[in-house]
Amino acid sequence: MSGSRKQGQRSAAPARGARRGRRAAIAAMVIVAAAVVASLIALQAFSGSSAKVPPRVVTGEGRVLGDAKAPVTIIEYADFQCPVCKRAETDLLPSVEKDYVQTGKAKIEFRMFPIIGRESWDAAQAAEAARDQGKFWQYHDALFNAQGRENSGAFSYDELVALAKQVGLDVPKFEQTLSSNVHLAEIQREVDAASKEGVNSTPTFFIGTKMIVGVQPYSEFRAAIDAALAKPQ
Repeated sequence: MSGSRKQGQRSAAPARGARRGRRAAIAAMVIVAAAVVASLIALQAFSGSSAKVPPRVVTGEGRVLGDAKAPVTIIEYADFQCPVCKRAETDLLPSVEKDYVQTGKAKIEFRMFPIIGRESWDAAQAAEAARDQGKFWQYHDALFNAQGRENSGAFSYDELVALAKQVGLDVPKFEQTLSSNVHLAEIQREVDAASKEGVNSTPTFFIGTKMIVGVQPYSEFRAAIDAALAKPQ
């Protein structure tokens, strides 16, 4: 009897070892698959998208898109180098603009939140220099359409000047404004104020008191805007 038990114990050990080996192999495959997915996501994030911001039907004053008297304000904090911000501009906000901005129900107010690096700050200052000449939204769209890998030179000084030419700015005036950093302190104050409101990533939107982080389904934005419209003005 005892000899039989020992023999059974000896034969069970390799089976347990085989099961452990299979589990280890499966775990390794899961880790490799996760790493591949993470790499693809990172590549997409750092490479940017080739999608373009659709042509705008409405314009606005300064950094406000739409009718300044529209009852609902959609505040957007963004970084021109942020690939998710560009996705918001190409995939999400055109629907918001069509359904709410063009109909005079809402307006979009763009606010600076440059957090990715030096080129984010340079692009923000360049956009402000374009605003000084009444072409903020034209330059805003040109920046997102020119977006490349983060801090790779897509928003170098020369590229920012080239975009100024592209949208028809007074280039010497633009260069003087950009090189003198006249808007730097203003942008810093905007970043500080956003941080106090709880903003720590881009894009972040405020619709009334509701904060929406990232590119969420359009239904979530629509519900927030409709709720804001339903409140007594």
